[in-house]
Amino acid sequence: MGQIQTNHTMTTYQLTASLLCVLLGVGVMNLPRTLTVDIGTADGWLSILCGGLIITLQYAFVCFAFKRHNVHSIDEYTTKAFGAFLSKAICLLLASYFLLLGGWQAVAMSEMIRYFLLESTPHYVTIVTIILLCAYAVYYSLPTIVRVACFFLPLTVVVLFLVLLIGFKDASILNIRPVAPKGMLPILLNSKNGLQSFQGIEMIFILLASIQKTTRPIKAGVGALLFSTLLYILTYIIVVATVGTVEVQLLTWPTITLTHASESSLLFTERADSFLITTWILQFFLTSLFTLYSAVFLLKKVFPISRNWLIPPATITMIGLALWPQTIDDITKVSEYQQFAFVSFFFVLPVACYALVSLRKKARL
Repeated sequence: MGQIQTNHTMTTYQLTASLLCVLLGVGVMNLPRTLTVDIGTADGWLSILCGGLIITLQYAFVCFAFKRHNVHSIDEYTTKAFGAFLSKAICLLLASYFLLLGGWQAVAMSEMIRYFLLESTPHYVTIVTIILLCAYAVYYSLPTIVRVACFFLPLTVVVLFLVLLIGFKDASILNIRPVAPKGMLPILLNSKNGLQSFQGIEMIFILLASIQKTTRPIKAGVGALLFSTLLYILTYIIVVATVGTVEVQLLTWPTITLTHASESSLLFTERADSFLITTWILQFFLTSLFTLYSAVFLLKKVFPISRNWLIPPATITMIGLALWPQTIDDITKVSEYQQFAFVSFFFVLPVACYALVSLRKKARL
């Protein structure tokens, strides 16, 4: 078992698959409910479309900025922009954010397992087990983790498309009409929740350090974002058109509920939901795995010790962050922090780095 490596081995396809793995997490399972609750109509798919376009444009800017200033990871960029001391502080904050993001993926997975599979198993047992498995996998090199993602991603996408195809026969277009009855303003205001469904794309800050010279990060990322946007829109429309606007707001996992009444002989299983749950548990695991790897990568930039020694404290911290929220107020606060951190790190930080490095270059001329 070797140290974590960052060899420049990732191809365009591998980068696309890795980004899709971190994008297709909790959002597919509960996005129809969260968007419908916030907007009050069946126009959540328009919020997803707006959010997807905004994220795609920002992603293209991030790749442009990294290439323009010849940097390969966020720690290099922040060092050029803010200096070594502030760069380490930013890396520490970003690592904490990744640990929180991965911990919440583990929480979502444990809730799904408890709700559908192991009702009497305490949630903390599932959370700790999941994160420990992630820690074990992180000891291997990034190419190994990426190969696992490339293996499971096609299965995940095929299963989701088959489930949506099964649910499509019961969909009614009347459930998603009329379009924009309250105008476009509520939809645009709700785009922030559409943006939240693309949380995880900031992993590009880390993955760019491992791509080949021939890899095309803009092509990979834009492809992953457009595909996930299409998948989110299809999922939202079919779930809401089948279940209904009122009913979907009452369901914790509406995408899984979509399959409950559908026999899945095509999938060679008794029920389609069991197959969807199984594959999506793997998806949650991969997302937590990538976030833990990213956190350890950044911690290595802050603390001059072996990566293998950083994995245990990072794992313990992720477990603590996953188990900390106990009340609705705690969960709300953490959710608000995640939204703020996502916007700050993915939108504000790259723009600030680009502006400062550009100004310093001009000052030297």
